[in-house]
Amino acid sequence: RDPLTRAAYPRLVVESDRLFRRITSPHRPGAVSVRFTTCPEPYVSADELIASVTDPRLLEVATVAGDPHRRHPLMDSTRGGAYDRFRAVHDILGHAGLGLGFDRNGEFAAWLYQARLHSALARRARATELHGQHSVYWTTGRMAEPKAVLLDPQLLRRSRQLAQALGTN
Repeated sequence: RDPLTRAAYPRLVVESDRLFRRITSPHRPGAVSVRFTTCPEPYVSADELIASVTDPRLLEVATVAGDPHRRHPLMDSTRGGAYDRFRAVHDILGHAGLGLGFDRNGEFAAWLYQARLHSALARRARATELHGQHSVYWTTGRMAEPKAVLLDPQLLRRSRQLAQALGTN
């Protein structure tokens, strides 16, 4: 019900879709094809995902459409919908583009890097989707159920400051 949250998520969708179109446009050199699959884990490792995106320039994304616990309250969760496309952009730019793993450090570094590709408003929603979710995963060992909330800006600022102090951004 929060108006800022209700504004941030549509902004994230618009900006992620712009990146998705740019990355997947067959008219652009180096375009990546994306296939939305029902296979729960299309890659056994980040290295396998990176190799697939590098050559043959294909990314498979496990769609959230078939899992009622993974559907997002404010992002279209149909097969190939906004939530799937957002996740594809993250995998292509954050993991394959930077050669980062799915571990805590790889997810954190991808979140930091991709922040520069979005407006301040969209970054707020992105933080929940990337930083918030991977923090829950690495703390509990389970994927967080998608939520439509915005993380406290002070928490995010401290996370970025810590990254700077550690020299990881």
